[in-house]
Amino acid sequence: MATWSDSDAWVFSSIGGIGPDDGYRLSEIIEKADRINHAILTEAEFTRAVPRLLAVGLTGADVETDRYWLTEAGRALYRQRMKRRGLFGWMEAIPPALGRLGEPQNSAWSLPAGAFDQAVREYLKRANQILKRLGVHPIQYPPEL
Repeated sequence: MATWSDSDAWVFSSIGGIGPDDGYRLSEIIEKADRINHAILTEAEFTRAVPRLLAVGLTGADVETDRYWLTEAGRALYRQRMKRRGLFGWMEAIPPALGRLGEPQNSAWSLPAGAFDQAVREYLKRANQILKRLGVHPIQYPPEL
């Protein structure tokens, strides 16, 4: 039996919130995911969560234009669950809400080859520009071993 994962909730929360009507680019979702969970999503986490969220009608996705957004149902769930919780309250609020939707539907879904790594690099380029101005050591990707 499939169950909703914390990564599903993390991706949903990273797409959610107040944002542009036409959605977020993948690099912006990765940035928000890092802000709310202090880690960078993996491609596997993202490509597993998106079709599950699409199947229950919470998100929309257009890979060709690199846009991801919450549907009206997704915005309603996000607003209802995140009310008065703040950006970091997603971990308490979203997993139980997804669980109430029933078993997630797994399906094949992918990004174009290299798209995820490119989005991570775009995010880290922006982040490193800020870190450089602050005099902080830049983030390496992929991390040095």
